Amino acid sequence: MPAPIVLDSDPGIDDAVALQYLLGTGLWDLKAYTTVGGNVPSEQTFRNGRALARAFGIDGGVPVHRGAGRPLTRLPYSAAGEFHGAAGLGTEVLPDSTAPEQTESSTQALLRLSREYEGELTVCATGPLTNVALALSEDPGFARRVKHLVFMGGAADVPGNITPVAEFNAWADPDAVDLVVSSGIRYTMVGLDATHGWRFGAKELEILEEAGHDMALTARLMSFYLNAYRADEGCPLHDPLAVGVCADESFITAAEGTVVVECASELTRGKTVFIPYDADYPREYYVESPLVNARTQHRGRVALGTGPRNFTEDFVDALLKRPGTV
Repeated sequence: MPAPIVLDSDPGIDDAVALQYLLGTGLWDLKAYTTVGGNVPSEQTFRNGRALARAFGIDGGVPVHRGAGRPLTRLPYSAAGEFHGAAGLGTEVLPDSTAPEQTESSTQALLRLSREYEGELTVCATGPLTNVALALSEDPGFARRVKHLVFMGGAADVPGNITPVAEFNAWADPDAVDLVVSSGIRYTMVGLDATHGWRFGAKELEILEEAGHDMALTARLMSFYLNAYRADEGCPLHDPLAVGVCADESFITAAEGTVVVECASELTRGKTVFIPYDADYPREYYVESPLVNARTQHRGRVALGTGPRNFTEDFVDALLKRPGTV
């Protein structure tokens, strides 16, 4: 049976195709599509989420929830319109969902579903981790009830993409990331170390375009995204890869360790420091700093590169199984 999952997202073009990919795999029972401010402000991500639910055939079947509109302690999110378009979905203007708007917030939905599916629920977060952090702040038991959190964000051993040291989602709400990775929740961080390794290029776009009407929306979205990157090697599949890892870690190479996020310095805001852990040869780091040393008791999985299974191929194959319409 498909397993229960929540997709927590800030759509965004790659968030949009991450939703389509998730539905196309057939591996998941999507219980909620929760939105958060990030690539564009929160009200727009909510509108985009509703429109995408209609476009990908889950309108009314999967509730879309409005999420946090600002980071935990900082100014509102800085939009990424140069990559996603002013409203987040390239040049697309999609019709709204036909379903009534949910009164339950993204955080409330996450908490409720974690209780209904305790020990079973996967949460995949492809935007800033504000909603997840708020859920943990309201009820720390959320960490125990969630089976697995996979989030797109951070950079362990590679440069950032919003500053020289920080990835966008971690930079947008560093306090949220730090709260989450120190909560005891079972997590896998899928950051730039891996997402820059799986690319979507002209060959993959041609496959979508040749598929005809069913893939026309997706092809237009990915064409905009490709043009925004202006890279010969194609555009990275950031958010879809996080969805892929929820089911199969062989898309990445990962290691166990601790993540600590820089929250205080504007120079290094959002930098995700990875402290590796080797059970065979354990080493104690930061012994001179009891606070940091204590953090090493909280460990997760961190993507450090691509894995043996070809994610780009799986991504395109799954998209072709899930039509999108305007």
